[in-house]
Amino acid sequence: MNKKLINSHDRLFNVLFSKKEEVSEFVAKTFPSKLVQKLNLETLEIDKTDYIDSKLRTNYSDVVYSCRYGKDTNIKIALLFEHKSYPVNFPHLQLLGYMLKIWELQIKQKKYLTPVIPIIFYQGREEWNNKQFTEYFTGIDNLLKKFIPKFDYQLIDTSDYTNDEIIKLFNNMQLQIGMLVMKNIFDEQKILQEINKIFAGLNQLLQTEQGELFFESIVSYLFYATGIDTEKYVNKMRTISINAGEKFVSIAMKLERKGKIEGIETGIKKVAFSMLQKGYSDNEIIELTGLSKYQLKYLKSLKSYEIDLEIV
Repeated sequence: MNKKLINSHDRLFNVLFSKKEEVSEFVAKTFPSKLVQKLNLETLEIDKTDYIDSKLRTNYSDVVYSCRYGKDTNIKIALLFEHKSYPVNFPHLQLLGYMLKIWELQIKQKKYLTPVIPIIFYQGREEWNNKQFTEYFTGIDNLLKKFIPKFDYQLIDTSDYTNDEIIKLFNNMQLQIGMLVMKNIFDEQKILQEINKIFAGLNQLLQTEQGELFFESIVSYLFYATGIDTEKYVNKMRTISINAGEKFVSIAMKLERKGKIEGIETGIKKVAFSMLQKGYSDNEIIELTGLSKYQLKYLKSLKSYEIDLEIV
C-alpha cells in the first residue's frame, strides 16, 4: 500500500481516537451491551506506548487505552485500524503477536498482566469472515483444541452500518464525520453525492482549532485515498459554506505543493543542484531539467547537506 496513504490512515485514526470523549462514545455504542455495563468508561486513559512493529504497521494503525472493568480489574482496549481494503489472512496470529508485546512489556515493568480487548476497525470492500481461531485448523478434535490459543476480537465493520445509521448512532460530530468518511472512502461518487450529509456538522467543527486540525486530516485522507478532483470537492464544499470551501482549497493546495516537491526525482535533484552551484540561470535549469519554477525555488532554499539527506 502507498506509504502516503498509510500515513494519512494513521493521522486520521489518531486524530479521531486520541480523545477520551470520542473513544468513550465509540465503545459505548459499538460494544456488546453486557460488556459496556462492566466497563467504567470514565477511567479511560490513553496508553502512548508504541506496540506496533514494522510487520504489523503495514496492516494496522493502533490506539490503546487503559480502562477499569468491574470493581478492581484493569484492562487494555486496543483499537486497530485495518489499512487494507480486503481482510487480512489469519488476523488472530497478528493480534496474538500484538497482545504478547503488551504483556511482555508488563512483565518487564513488573506489573500485573491485564486482559486486552482487541478491536479491528475495518472499512474495506470485501466481506470480513469473522472466524474462531480453531476454525483455521483441520482434523482436530476436543483433545487437540485445548492446545490451541482461544481468544476473540471485537470487529467493527463499517459495511454493517448505513450512512443514516451512523448519523443516528453517534452524537459526537467529529466521530460521526470520521466514521462516515472512512466508511465511504472507496466510493468517491457516494462521498460527492452525500457530501452535505457526511459533513453536516462541519461548520460547527471549523469554529475550533481542534476541528480545523481534524478537517485537515480528513482532506489529507481524501487526497491520498481517492485521487481527489479538487475542483469537484471545492464546489461541493461551498454548498456547505464559503468557509468550508476556502479551508478545503487551502489544505488541498498545500498537499498538492507538497506532492510536487516530493515528486522531484533524485537524479534531477542532483543535476539541478549541481547546475545551481555552477551558476546556471533559472531558465537554463528549468529548460534542461523540466523542473517547475516552484520546484526550483524549493531546491534553491536547501543547503547542500539537506539535498544529500533528501536524496538518501
